[in-house]
Amino acid sequence: MEKIHLPFFLNRDRKSSDTFSGWMPNATELQKAGVKFMPKENCSFLDVSFNNGMMKIPTFYISEHTLPILRNLIAFEQCYPSTGRYFTFYADLMDSLVDTPKDVKVLQQAGILKIGLSNQEEVAQLFNQLCKDVYYYKGTSYLNKVYSDVNYYCDSKWNRWKAFLKRNYFRNPWTITSVTFYAIFGYHHP
Repeated sequence: MEKIHLPFFLNRDRKSSDTFSGWMPNATELQKAGVKFMPKENCSFLDVSFNNGMMKIPTFYISEHTLPILRNLIAFEQCYPSTGRYFTFYADLMDSLVDTPKDVKVLQQAGILKIGLSNQEEVAQLFNQLCKDVYYYKGTSYLNKVYSDVNYYCDSKWNRWKAFLKRNYFRNPWTITSVTFYAIFGYHHP
């Protein structure tokens, strides 16, 4: 069963961050919406958080052994449901964040992914295969609040505008200075 990732702007009727939709935009779309990624240190790799536009994910090292290890941990959780589904939900989150090599690059540049494979395409395929043929109910995920808060943040018109302005107009300090000057000058000398 293949997952369909809708663009974050199609789901705008959410009123609070307590609503869980079960999906999240990929890392590239999140970055365009103004979300920043930062590595989280001194914690379990399962400890993911989101607060005020900052997603913190522990650094994850990827090698040729990563897929079999994670698939075995997910299979263990499938066989023994009373243990919880922590690895499954983590894999689902990473699958949501990583769709293409561009997403891998975003997370790699943020220091979240350390890659021991030959290229970013392999890493994208790895995350996209992790939850293949795995059945679980997302409503019980320990990451529900992260999903909800991220979607709520991305749905905010103010956050989208702020990200758009930063990305397209305020990359250069001279641009910021000139906009500020003309705004003040225009106010004092109509």
